[in-house]
Order: sequence, then structure tokens, then C-alpha cells
Amino acid sequence: MIADIGCVKKDEIKEEDILFNTQSLSKKEYLSSDVKSLNLLTDDQFLERIQYDYTKNCLSKRDSIAIVENDGYRIGLFCVAIKNGWISREKGGEEVLLYLKEYQNATTVHGIFPRSFGRDSGEKIKGRMYGGFGQPYDVVGTAFLASSLKLILRQFFDKNHPIEIEIRELCDSICNRIDWNFAYNENRKCFNWFKNGENGDLFDGKELVGEMDETFFLQLFVLGEENWKHKTEAYNYYLSKIFIDEQYGHKYFSTKEYNYKTSKQFTGIQVNNPDVLKLKDYPTAKLGYLVQSHIWFDLKGYRDSICNANNLDYFEGTQNAIKAQIKYAQLNPGNNFLYGDVWGFYDTYSPVSDKWMVTGLPTEGDVDEGTISISSVMSAIPFLPKESIKCLRTLYSEFKNEGIYNEKGFVMSVNTNSRKLAHKPDTFFQPINVLSIENYRSGMLWELSKKAPEYKRSFQKAGLKFVNKN
Repeated sequence: MIADIGCVKKDEIKEEDILFNTQSLSKKEYLSSDVKSLNLLTDDQFLERIQYDYTKNCLSKRDSIAIVENDGYRIGLFCVAIKNGWISREKGGEEVLLYLKEYQNATTVHGIFPRSFGRDSGEKIKGRMYGGFGQPYDVVGTAFLASSLKLILRQFFDKNHPIEIEIRELCDSICNRIDWNFAYNENRKCFNWFKNGENGDLFDGKELVGEMDETFFLQLFVLGEENWKHKTEAYNYYLSKIFIDEQYGHKYFSTKEYNYKTSKQFTGIQVNNPDVLKLKDYPTAKLGYLVQSHIWFDLKGYRDSICNANNLDYFEGTQNAIKAQIKYAQLNPGNNFLYGDVWGFYDTYSPVSDKWMVTGLPTEGDVDEGTISISSVMSAIPFLPKESIKCLRTLYSEFKNEGIYNEKGFVMSVNTNSRKLAHKPDTFFQPINVLSIENYRSGMLWELSKKAPEYKRSFQKAGLKFVNKN
């Protein structure tokens, strides 16, 4: 029986009591073996070790400021940790409840959470940014959280224990107060990434339409919500603006924005070489964008109208985008070291320029400098596991002595030519990678989501129907 910890405060729980007591993992010695000996592990042990180290890094410390888009993924890690025996169900439930109580007490606007807020106060972080209003209200981050709560946590914590009952109640309470109609830009027939202003009345940030990116799940998710009033208008408009890309004979739903090679996005990096606008070889599909909707939704074999029109489902589209990246690496027009078995191109930190690589393009020189996004490779595991695992193991074997893998797991990126590494992991993508790997290893998140009534309503309203090709 799980004890009632409703009165326990965060500062009364010692960090060493929270998670990852390696003594309890005696049957899994490989989870604490030397980081330079991981080549001795089986593929499954290797993947679990990545999951374990990433999860430990994400959950062992709790920042005083909550960032909703981060917590939206990280909270699902407790389910993975419990399922794999890294922590007890009791301890995981206690920790999840602490997170949920913070979000229950946070200040929102129509249920939409600010991008960041104080965990203790629940108040939006102030600051001279975003028009002087401080952090905006984050529509996408709120959707990350709501999807994890309704589709994953509520199904996982299904026991008749006081803590698990309270977890389910809080999942419903937090999610059901979200007014997705308020978040929806009715005039533009789409969502924006943010709501801004003191009362969140202003639509701000990127319009979520015209690009197959990480926000596709939002279009699906709202269809299953009982308080959603706009039927399939947003979903159909989103689909109408998506375009198909094709590289090396592989067709996919594109992440490429129409101005993707001139947009500064959020980084301020300017494209200096006009000739790059003509570059057709470099893979433009951004894997980190494509994979995120597949964390919650098992889309393999399911088709809606745009899928039928292109004889391609969303899972196959992501597979094809990965295949295009691999083909580019095999052709290796820039003669970069290890390309072929090694691939993986996405927004990431460049160890060469010490700057952020934006929109999947190389840095300021506009040439492929040989930088690999390790996070993008891991995110591809559910789609092309053989190729993804081979790439990871090749990178590990080649660069383990340089520190490509440490106690926090794989670093964010590596430049294969200079052998320079990023200084740290991709902390935003670590939980996404853990969840992606878990879906490959067990399908757990997909199976949990399918139990939710909202999931079934989403598929029905979107017209997603399974097509048996056999």
C-alpha cells in the first residue's frame, strides 16, 4: 500500500532517497558499468543504459523554476523508470504527485500555463521580455503536459491506492480546465505557439500551420477534448497547408518552412552565402520535429485524407525522411569522416563554431561541416532501429575516449572531422529520447495512450483509419 504523502514537502525529501538507488539494480549491473565499456553490452542493454542515464540526469534534480515544455516530457519518465525497475512504484508515484500539485497551484490563463513559473509560488516568471509582459503563456508546452497527463500518467497509475487515485484526479483537474478554444486563433484557423499580454489575449509566436513539425500532435489532441468547439476546422486547415518533399527518391511530409533557408528563427544566425539557397543535396527534414507526435500517437498504418492522397501514412513519412538523411550521408558530398554508417541532422550545437545550428543547416559557412546531432539519431530508433542503433554504436566506439558518453549519457553532438564534442547532453531532448526508445523496446506509451477515450475520439474525428496493406 502506498502511504499518504499529501503533507510531505519537497525540501523534506533527500535527493538520495528519491530515485535511482543502484543497490536495488543488482540484476542490471550494466546500468552502472564503466562508461568506456558499453561496447560489451547487447543492443537492448545499450539502449536501456542510455535511457537510465538520461532519466537519472533529468529527474535527480528539481529546479526552482518550472518550464512547462520540459516538464511535459519529463513527467512521463517516471512511468518508464517504474516499468524498467529503476525506481519503486511508490517512490515514482510520490514524485509525480509533487509535480502535479505544483501545476495544480500554478497561475494560468484559461488553463494555459506560462512558459515558466516558480515551483513554490506558482507565479509566472516576470521580466523585461515578450513586450514587457514577462514569460508568455505557452500553448504548445501546455499541450505537451496535457498529452502526457491524460494519455500516459492517468492510464499508468491505475491502482486503487490513495496516491494513484489522487494522481488521476489531478490529471483530470489540470487538463479539464484548459480552454483550447481560447488558445485557438479563430481568424487564422490555427494555433499560435504563445498567448501573450497580461491576460493572454494576444496571439504570439509561430503560427502552427504549413509545416509537419512537433505541433502536429496538438491538432490531433484537441479533437479528443470534450470542450473543443471547432470540430475539424483547425485539423483540416493544418493538413491543407502541409506540403510533400522528396529527396533521393524518399517522399515525406515536410518540416521545411517556405522560408526555411532565410529565416533567423530564434537564434539570430544569418545565412551569408546566397548559393546555399540553391542547395538541394543537404537533408532538410528535421527529425526532432517529425518524431515528437509519435511519442503519444501510434500512427503506423493509419491514414487520413492527406495520407490517402499521397499513399503514405505519417509513420512511413518519418521513416522516409530518415532514409533521405541516411542516403545523403552515404553519398557524402562533403567527404566527411564516418558518414554513411553515421548520420543525423537537426538543430543542434556546433562544436566547431561554438554556435547553434539552426533549421538543420550547417553554421555560418553554409557547408556541411561534419556535425552530427546525436539526439536526432536516438529519436529515429522507433522508425529505423537497425540503422539508428548501428549509428549510435559506431559513434560510441569511435569517440568514447574523447568523452562522447559520460555519466549523463551521450553528449548533444559531435563533429566527426575535428573530433570535437558538445560540452553536455541535449537536456530538452533527453526525455524525448528516453520515451522514443521505450516505444521501440516495449510500445508502452502507445499502449497506454490507446486506453484513453480521448485518444479514440481523436482518431475518429481526424478520419484516421487503419489500412492493412496485406
